[in-house]
Formats: sequence, C-alpha cells, structure tokens
Amino acid sequence: MNDFSLSLLGDSQFARWGTCLELQVELSRLYTHSTFELANYGLEGARIGNALHRICAPFERDGKTLPPLSFQNPRIVVLESCAHSQFWDGPEGLSEYRDLLRRAWDEIERTTTAKTLFCLSAPPPRDRFLEGNPLFFGTSKATRARHADGVKMYLDEARSIAEDEGWPLADIGEEIEKRVRSGESVRRFWEQHEGTSLSRYGFEAAARALVRELDNNRMVEERIQK
Repeated sequence: MNDFSLSLLGDSQFARWGTCLELQVELSRLYTHSTFELANYGLEGARIGNALHRICAPFERDGKTLPPLSFQNPRIVVLESCAHSQFWDGPEGLSEYRDLLRRAWDEIERTTTAKTLFCLSAPPPRDRFLEGNPLFFGTSKATRARHADGVKMYLDEARSIAEDEGWPLADIGEEIEKRVRSGESVRRFWEQHEGTSLSRYGFEAAARALVRELDNNRMVEERIQK
C-alpha cells in the first residue's frame, strides 16, 4: 500500500467538512492501493491572510492548539480561496487579496515539499445566502444577495489569479453547476437552514471535483506492488 498525507487549508467551507468523510470515500474509490491521512486546516471566518499565517504558525481551534501546516509537511495541500470570508472588503480589497493569495501559495512551496492544488469553493445561492444565520435576522433579502455577489466577486478574482499563475485548479462550483444543468436541484447541495454551507450531498460533489483534479494533475502516484 502507498501512504499519502493530504491537508486542506481554508475557511469555513473546509472547516464545516469536519472529518472529510466524502473525500476519504472518493479517494479510496479511485486509489485502491493507497491509504490517505487527511488533516483539515479549515477555520471558521479565516481570511486569506490568516491562512497564510497558519502555514508557519500554530493556531487555536475548538480549544486546542494545532501545529502549523508546514510542521506536518503533507504530501499534498489543497489551498482554498477563502472568498466566503473575504467578501466584506469589497472591490477595494481585491488588490490586497491578490497579493496575499499569491504569498500563501508561495509560502506552501517554500516551507513544504507538498504538491499543491488550488480550490474554488462554490458561490452561495443569492436567494438564500445567510437566510438562517442569527447574525442576519431582519436583514433584507436584497442585502444578503449583495453579500452573495461579493463572495462571487472574490471567487472570480481567485479563478483569474489561478489561471494567470498556472495553478492546478479544482472548481467545486463548476461541479455543482454541471449537476444542476443536468436536472438536479441546487437546494440539494446546500444546508437548508442558512444557505452558506454545503450539505453532505454538496460535500460529495466537492470530493468528486477535488479528486478529479488530483488525478488529472497526477498528484497521487500510486505504485502497485507486484
């Protein structure tokens, strides 16, 4: 058997995936001669600057101190855009975002020997974004829709950066959109009470998108013992 370590670095879009069961299942389905140790470095509300910081610094989560990602030196790192936590900055923050995102990618390359995959989370549904979030009780649908547009603006910027830099890219939103075009309801992919987090079915789609690009970019070199 081949042993691989894989770390996910991002904001709530990874944090709420928990143990990443769907990703483990999809990896095991495709790579039958390998085992995978997954480490989820997702953190609620983490901006891209915070993700950059956690590459080389310990951090607190759920009352525990976790080591920096570079200390783990995983075989593979999936870096997520953090667009869901960055949109508050508006158009004025895009220049800073571009700089920090590139710095995060470079820091992973500088401090680890990992192969890195960039990940775009899915844009939230405009009609339901933050719908059940207690912090947004009484907030108009139009205002919440503008916040959803802000997330998409940062996702689009992240895509442009990845394409300009030639980074390997997994697009969860594209995977979900493809399934919706084939007739599935978009509501299946999102938690029904708030419209900000993927459902378990959404995470299954996320896993499919990630593993497809890991395979397309030959990041998992499975060697079969004969």
